[in-house]
Amino acid sequence: MDKYINFLHDLGFDRTKLNSLAIENKFIERIRKLDGLDYLLALLHNVTKEVVSFNTMASTFVDDIDKCVTKQALHKAMSKEFFIVFIDKIFNELLQTKLGIANSKLKSKFRRIVIQDSSIIKLPQRLYEFFSGVKNNFSQVANARVQVALDILTNTFTLFSIDSYSINDKSAAHKLQINNGDLIIRDRGYCTIAEMLRILAHKADFIYRYYHVFKYYNVNTGKVIDVYKLVKNKKKLKAKVRIGSPDGVIVTLCADKVSDAIANERRRQLKKSSSGTPSNVLLQLLSWSIYFTSIDDDEITSEDIFSLYKLRWRIEIIFKSMKSHLNFDNIHDVSENQLKFILKGKMIWLLVVTQFIYEVISKVVFKKTGKAISLLKLVRYLKDNVNVMAEIMALIKRKIFDASDTIDILTKYCCYDTRYDRKNHHEQMNDSS
Repeated sequence: MDKYINFLHDLGFDRTKLNSLAIENKFIERIRKLDGLDYLLALLHNVTKEVVSFNTMASTFVDDIDKCVTKQALHKAMSKEFFIVFIDKIFNELLQTKLGIANSKLKSKFRRIVIQDSSIIKLPQRLYEFFSGVKNNFSQVANARVQVALDILTNTFTLFSIDSYSINDKSAAHKLQINNGDLIIRDRGYCTIAEMLRILAHKADFIYRYYHVFKYYNVNTGKVIDVYKLVKNKKKLKAKVRIGSPDGVIVTLCADKVSDAIANERRRQLKKSSSGTPSNVLLQLLSWSIYFTSIDDDEITSEDIFSLYKLRWRIEIIFKSMKSHLNFDNIHDVSENQLKFILKGKMIWLLVVTQFIYEVISKVVFKKTGKAISLLKLVRYLKDNVNVMAEIMALIKRKIFDASDTIDILTKYCCYDTRYDRKNHHEQMNDSS
């Protein structure tokens, strides 16, 4: 427990600050048996477990006679709305923490490269009225949608929210804060003309996957372009077009032909997922990877655009970590309030790993061994060895890594395996630098 207290202290959350936050946000009126630090300890010490109950959280203090509490007492305190406000305040402070910009050639072109995506998590049935989900004549499912945006130059989250399932990607797109000099990389689910104009208004750029719903126009004549005819018989294409209308935004369309095996698999997946019958033209276009971007720089090649877009895989790793190792997709039957602080507690834990541990440890291990740390493996290892997090934070604070057994252990259990069939995220990032 002392290691965990030191770990929180190293994050900037000592007992004095947490008690001040708890009182300021009306969670605690006066300090009694448990204070702000104790409640945060109870939550973070247990959020990686499969079942996060008041009973398991109460067991956190079983060895401390002075702090020993019942599950009923924790339920009474942590079920308050003010506890959610207290945890939200901690989460938001961590979310805004900035790290040093990574050593990348891309930073000379863009101040931030922000990738955004979402994922669906399953919730207990009793929470359907709060989060909605999918309903038909036979059943209904409670779901929530997790929105994540990550600046890959600094490994810093710029958005992390849990919304109702009914708030789709288009509806959530405006939540992302856009800054001058940003590059925003998203899937077509976020793509609207209004959102593109919003990005450009902030003097930022975007990359989207080709969206067949839009019409594309010749820049000079204003006539509609048949995109299939444009790419047909070409292995690669880079062309300027207007999008949405004859006087719409000018974007660069980039296309790269894929193998027959990949194209056929895409067609199979589209037919399987589509509610109707896809048109023949749309099926034929799956023979190319097609993206469009507002980047107006001849030095940025189609290959650069494809490489940048592939970095969205980083968010896929984060989602996989959330569902496979932090049990985001396996929440037991809890109340709405309990769900809120459990999910936010898991998000705090993940933020600590990604923003305070992964970036530093990756550099240390790579410099020492030439190997790259896998975020997925790191999350899994730290979930099963929570006390190691405190040891790592102590190492980071002291900046002394050479004689540490912990670094050797992380190298052994958390590095990418050698692969010859595809590149890992670390290699992709280096390729795009």
